[in-house]
Amino acid sequence: MVITMEKVETTITFLGTATCVPDAGHDTSSFIINGRHLVDTGWYSAIKMLNYGISPLDIETVFISHCHHDHYLGLPHILFYLCMKKKERPPIKIVGPASDIARVVGLAKSLLQPERFPDVDPPVEIIPVVPGKSLDVGELHIDTIKTIHPVEGLCYKFTDRRTDISFVYTGDTAYHPPIADFAKGVSLLIHEASHGQNSPNENNRHGHSGAPDAGRIAKIAGVKRLALVHCPLNSIQQAVTVAQSIFPNTFSPEDGETIKL
Repeated sequence: MVITMEKVETTITFLGTATCVPDAGHDTSSFIINGRHLVDTGWYSAIKMLNYGISPLDIETVFISHCHHDHYLGLPHILFYLCMKKKERPPIKIVGPASDIARVVGLAKSLLQPERFPDVDPPVEIIPVVPGKSLDVGELHIDTIKTIHPVEGLCYKFTDRRTDISFVYTGDTAYHPPIADFAKGVSLLIHEASHGQNSPNENNRHGHSGAPDAGRIAKIAGVKRLALVHCPLNSIQQAVTVAQSIFPNTFSPEDGETIKL
């Protein structure tokens, strides 16, 4: 009898790729690693998961890049879904910036009013992270550095210890050259491009990037592929074209698209 071993792969499923206020039917940047780890929650990632055949009950960890609204708005929805669908389960791990994550999780739980509705009191394990800290969660090893943004942000490097595949997600950030060193040689760089095909002006008080900034980081880092996210949908094609002029292997993932690294 021949026994075939199932190939182990690192997968990323994009739930949303749009900017802060997404167009109808879309969501802001969020994705799932290996079907089990959610990175940012968008506005309504629980419903987006169901749309793409993924059960929120399978999520073991939520990684928050930073605590601006569009990156955590979906958190109470996820916690409510877990309570309604499965009464007993291990606490869901919620990883995020040490300065804000406990407060945001507490507010998300307060929205569900567990003092009035005891059945809606989801068990959580909060894991606060300061930039520069590394940790292990499940099959993932995670390294972090800071971003350039008005609130504390984490740029994550995820390494799947089963496959030895690494990729980097910037979260929201202005152009930040240390990210290039951090992402050196990784299989994929997921970089925000809130300013579309343009770089922001010198003021850049909101701390965001454009496609030229993402392309430069990808080129310096020597990554294999660059994915542009958090980009206005009406300018995504122009943004990809501009980034490709700097780093040819650039693409824009579709909502619901799964890529294998």
